[in-house]
Amino acid sequence: MRPWWAAAAAFGATFGAMALAGAAWAAPAAAATEAAAPAAPDEPDEPDEPDEPDESGATSIDPDAYIRATQARVAANLDRFSVPGAALALVVDGEVVWAEGLGTADPTTGRPVREDTVFQAGSLSKSVLAWAVLQLAAEGDIDLDAPVDGQIDGWSLPEAPYDTAGGTPGRLLAHTSGLPFAIDATPDTPAHLRAGQVDPEAMTLVQEPGAGFTYSNPGYALLALLVEDATGEDLATALSQHILEPLGMEDSTFDPQAHDRARAATGHAADGEPVDPAWASPLGASGLHTTAADLGRLVAALGDRQRAAPSDVRVDVDELLQPRAPTAGLPHRLLTDATAYGHFVEDLDGSRLVLNAGEEEGWISGFAAVRATGDGIVILTNSRNGYPLLIEELRAWTEFAQLPAPRLVRTHDHLRAGAWTAFGVLLASAAALLLPLAPREQRASPTRPRRRWPQGSRVAAGGAAALLAAGWWGVLAPALRTFLPTVAPWTGGAVTLTAAALVVRAIAAGGRAHAPPAARGDHRGATATTTPGSSTRR
Repeated sequence: MRPWWAAAAAFGATFGAMALAGAAWAAPAAAATEAAAPAAPDEPDEPDEPDEPDESGATSIDPDAYIRATQARVAANLDRFSVPGAALALVVDGEVVWAEGLGTADPTTGRPVREDTVFQAGSLSKSVLAWAVLQLAAEGDIDLDAPVDGQIDGWSLPEAPYDTAGGTPGRLLAHTSGLPFAIDATPDTPAHLRAGQVDPEAMTLVQEPGAGFTYSNPGYALLALLVEDATGEDLATALSQHILEPLGMEDSTFDPQAHDRARAATGHAADGEPVDPAWASPLGASGLHTTAADLGRLVAALGDRQRAAPSDVRVDVDELLQPRAPTAGLPHRLLTDATAYGHFVEDLDGSRLVLNAGEEEGWISGFAAVRATGDGIVILTNSRNGYPLLIEELRAWTEFAQLPAPRLVRTHDHLRAGAWTAFGVLLASAAALLLPLAPREQRASPTRPRRRWPQGSRVAAGGAAALLAAGWWGVLAPALRTFLPTVAPWTGGAVTLTAAALVVRAIAAGGRAHAPPAARGDHRGATATTTPGSSTRR
């Protein structure tokens, strides 16, 4: 029989193998990232020449076939992933050709999702803000390469070990300013930031500006101040007048008090509970309330400039979407190649995919587009469980567009396969630990006595293995709950069961080691005595 600690070692090796597999898979992805992004983020290559538009207007997408398949697939996945409702839009050749809502906007009333149902868009707001900053830069009201300190009235970055003069609007847009992620410390409104109602550490540089990618919500809060000072208007008004209205996004707003709440969807947490509709959004980093049809118009404007935004928007989309720095850190390193201004970009066999995703408590949203063809897809959901649905739609859309699977889709596939593999191995480990607990009689071996660990060592080893399990689960659980909400509970249960089995097995094995020989069926302590002329054994 294999000793209990062999199962424990196999258990620990399972998690170690998952880590090594992830690192091995990430290594070529990182190499591809380095190749896809410019070597010097602060001095990007010259923008690529725009692809010549197809004068025939041909596209790789068959809209009718795609729409029919999408309607059936989304309806099934709403139930499968426990998502109340979703709204989608399809962009073909620079035009929104379809927008539709599926499921329920508010399950308590049964109100359905429609194409004009309003959703919170989370970090998709950064894309709109980036449009505004570039427009103001083109008009000479913002200098993308000058320190942001000198362009915001009465505000400056706190002292830091790094040169704060390197914090420029361009670097803020590309997440290379050196500011931290600090999502929980991002101010709710620009006014709160101006009044100093923010944790100073959230606005303090954590690395040298321009050194590399660090996704930063506080950076976009600063850009909100910059837009307000450049326009003399509050952020919601400035973004509406300069970007939303010219793009025809009439049902979109950054003012949560302005949109029609009768048309607003209700967000839902992962457990299905409704999210408080008064939940605050940090303006600039998020705060956009929009519809699938409206967001489709923004995606359409990302296409080739001859079919893109109206002339009064005045944004150089090539500059907007130029890769600025390779992504780094989790999860961004495994989700896309590089960052642009307010967007992410990825090279798919020579086609530049533009994408962004937004998440808030109760909402998951995203879009993707190919600039050369003017094709794109929008997905909005009113649930924290929306990522798998979004990923399945991204997979289906790229297949219809005859593109390779994006990195986000590939990562999801690897995660899902790894999670189910780990689930099976963990259950097998738990069984191997618990089944042999019944005492068994051992045959005496006078020449090679069985060696046992001291009880304290056994318990310590079992506890260490259980802590290892808990530690790895703490690392993996957030990603699994976000991207695999239907798989995570099963894997978590298997981790708990196996960790408990480790401790029980260690204690039981240690207890038998100190039990009397007769109690554990061990006769090696008995002695044989003989008398002269007799072979009788006593």
